[in-house]
Amino acid sequence: MREAEIVIFPQTVPPELYFFARQLGKRVFPHYDLRFAFPGKIGQIMLFEALSLPHPRTICVPRICAFGPHPGATEIPFPPYPFVVKGNHGHEGREVFLVESSKDWEEILRILRTFEASGRYGFLIQEYLPWDYDLRVVVIGKRHLPFWRKGRFLKNLVQEGEVAECPDRELEERALKVVRALCQKTGFNLMAVDFLFRPETGEALLNEINFVFGLRLLGGEERFRTYLRTAVDEFLSTNS
Repeated sequence: MREAEIVIFPQTVPPELYFFARQLGKRVFPHYDLRFAFPGKIGQIMLFEALSLPHPRTICVPRICAFGPHPGATEIPFPPYPFVVKGNHGHEGREVFLVESSKDWEEILRILRTFEASGRYGFLIQEYLPWDYDLRVVVIGKRHLPFWRKGRFLKNLVQEGEVAECPDRELEERALKVVRALCQKTGFNLMAVDFLFRPETGEALLNEINFVFGLRLLGGEERFRTYLRTAVDEFLSTNS
């Protein structure tokens, strides 16, 4: 690695190895500096906030004990029911819950306590934005590929969703504009960006970034590798 001019990493690169290459002054693909500087779902919300990028109204809770009771506890202004709770480290919708009542909240708190008992701390409390669709934009180098999904509360294909035709080209373009801003501000060039939309205004809101993502929307691994090879070739030709 010390002798390399450019280092190409897989999406699953550990942060220690990634930053070893960066400390050596190497140019890398993919560019993940801020991925590792802002880890987890809490980190992503803080990144969106720091970069003034649109996202749902969110409360970041690092520990359940933030609710008190203790002298330093601050009253947390909960959104009205229903609202969404997301574990800090979940994938494919496995730690995403719709809270419709105080009874739901008590049950989800019980689940969150089991997460903390296993060392997985932190969760988000987020406004609920009901709509039949959401949007994923896959970024592979300079290529930005939009894919719409429809379904019930969880719209990813692993859970309840299915692929859909674009319901509104204007909304899609708004989301792609946000993706371009995200890439420009962070340098990210390999990721899947999930969007929600505010029903009353049509505002495109960054929901989360997936740096390791499923390939079914792209058409499978072979299609992904073709796109990736093109992106790496473009990166090499630009940086050599």
